[in-house]
Amino acid sequence: MVERIFKAGLSQTFLYLNTFFIFYKPFFEFFLKILKISLIMYRSKKFEELIIKQLESFGCSMGVTNLVLYLASAKQGTKASFEMIGQWPQIDRLLLSIEDDPSLKVSSPNRRWYPLQENDILLGVLRVEIDLKGGNWPVSLDTRLKALSISLAKCVSIELERQNKNEEINYLKNQVNAIIHQLRNPLAALRTYAKLLIKRLGSDDDSIEIVERMIIEQKQINQYMDSLAQLNSPVQLPLAIGEERLLLPPNLDNKKLITVQSLLRPILERGKANANLENRDWSEPSLWPDWTLSPLEAKYAVIAEIVANLLENAFKYAQKDAEIGLAITNNGLCIFDDGKKIAKNENEKIFEKGFRGSAAKKKDGTGVGLFLARKLAKQIGGELRLLENNSIDNTEKSKNINKTNIFYLELPIKELHS
Repeated sequence: MVERIFKAGLSQTFLYLNTFFIFYKPFFEFFLKILKISLIMYRSKKFEELIIKQLESFGCSMGVTNLVLYLASAKQGTKASFEMIGQWPQIDRLLLSIEDDPSLKVSSPNRRWYPLQENDILLGVLRVEIDLKGGNWPVSLDTRLKALSISLAKCVSIELERQNKNEEINYLKNQVNAIIHQLRNPLAALRTYAKLLIKRLGSDDDSIEIVERMIIEQKQINQYMDSLAQLNSPVQLPLAIGEERLLLPPNLDNKKLITVQSLLRPILERGKANANLENRDWSEPSLWPDWTLSPLEAKYAVIAEIVANLLENAFKYAQKDAEIGLAITNNGLCIFDDGKKIAKNENEKIFEKGFRGSAAKKKDGTGVGLFLARKLAKQIGGELRLLENNSIDNTEKSKNINKTNIFYLELPIKELHS
């Protein structure tokens, strides 16, 4: 009997480890490559300084009195324009676009425009003013100005490419942050199952030693995860809903039949095992409403991620003797704990990225879980909130749940199965 349990536990554990390395090793190798690339990126300030230096180096040459560089700009919903980004000599005045400078609406023989072009794309223009009688432009001056415009066009092209790569790198860093956070769930499950296995093995010292070594390896993986989290600095770019979704969603096979019940079963089993290990009360549904048993579209598989995040937080931050569990209502799911009540002034702040409540300050974490969970809920047309006074809403018919902290995941029940 003990041997069968031991083999089953090892099989489950190695399945987790195998999945971990197959799916995530290539991504982490790519992640390290991204970090190396990001180290050689320059700030946009240096680009501006380079432009000014190039204009200055040409100043006071062959009668040139003014050099002004404009970049092409086209914001969404507006017409294209040319905005001034650098000039020689530098003067303290507002930098105007070509359309907003009335002096440029009158032609002059002492003024010429040189396009900044990359293949067929117009990146900007260089305006040149001279102080020569009759606007007599020497051929050598014209040649040099054309060479200057080509050089400036290369600078602008390189800067635009740098900005695009930077945005791409920042986006990938966000994905890495999300993956690091989500990987902690199966890693924690490995530790839980290993400890339960030790309990069941009883006096089988040789087998216990093997399991204990597995726990040590799990700790080592956690340390690697912590190192990756420190290397990957937070991204400040505003993100649209869905941009922090995992690259590997739970339901990799879009043709596989899924239901709310099938999504939640593995998570509830993990929660029950964790509760047994910690000797705390655990509560889960005994009856499943029809809406939890009907087939779902693949995109709703994120429900599993949301619930897993909420339960992970409950086990991490609720006191050791606090009950944890999940309940089903007419329109959604309640994930609750009977630990210390979350401060009222933190009810909304806990959903902000990076915010850590008073109960979490002395424990490990990134402040990403609830932020990500709410974004995923909105992505599928639902909502996630912390209930006040155990009240779901004014129309909810089901009996209120009498627990200290209740996170309510409201789901679009009608759309789930349409």
